[in-house]
Amino acid sequence: MRSMTAYAHIYKRKNSQTLHLIFRSLNFKYLDISVKGPLPEDIVLEELIRKFVSRKIYRGKIEIYLFFKDLTAKNIYINENILEKYILAAKKIAKKHKLEFKERITDFLNLPEVVLTKEKPYLDKNFVMSSIKEGLNKLLIFKEHGGDLIKKQIIKNLKNLKTNILEIKRLLKTKKVDKINETDNKEDIEEEITLSVFYTKKLEKIVNSTKNEPKGKSLDFLTQEILRELNSASSKIIDKKFALLLVDSKKYVDRIREQAQNIE
Repeated sequence: MRSMTAYAHIYKRKNSQTLHLIFRSLNFKYLDISVKGPLPEDIVLEELIRKFVSRKIYRGKIEIYLFFKDLTAKNIYINENILEKYILAAKKIAKKHKLEFKERITDFLNLPEVVLTKEKPYLDKNFVMSSIKEGLNKLLIFKEHGGDLIKKQIIKNLKNLKTNILEIKRLLKTKKVDKINETDNKEDIEEEITLSVFYTKKLEKIVNSTKNEPKGKSLDFLTQEILRELNSASSKIIDKKFALLLVDSKKYVDRIREQAQNIE
């Protein structure tokens, strides 16, 4: 079980390039992944990141921020035209003054405009994707930790809900409902309670499942079904003891539903 709300960030460095990567996960009904970085025109890389993240996360609004430093590469080249002019000028002077001329390229490399550097934008995609993988793993750990905390709260409320429903079921079996009209079948809530027990068992099974799969939507659906049955039972019942148990049960279902809305 994983929470939808989570946060993670990492700093990575490769050669002269530094990447600060931030992941933020928020509640959202579906999966929505946005990538924000210094090179928005690199659509291929953005799509690669989205596909990678979508294989690990099933639901929520995922925001990924990339901040780079030194996002340039330097190309070094020799200006041959200038170099040839230096060499010809040196030869001419040597000949004029009858000096020995020994050509060594290293003698000319430090002269003005011979060696030039040119910067161009550069993004190491392998470096970015390895950083994305590391950052996503940290985010998933955060999500799992948050999910464990939510799971404990759900189990606590689920235990109270089961206790109430089983008590209602027990009272129905012992026929302790005070019927105010023998010909009125208004207080017959056995079907609603039976369905509530059924849905509660399915909900408990999902909560305790160790499978790595999305659970939030299933939990949300089951809590809606349980509430529907409890509301239907409440509309029929008159007995005060049953009414209080039903109201208390709905309170626990509401809490579980609220917690389930933050489950991926």
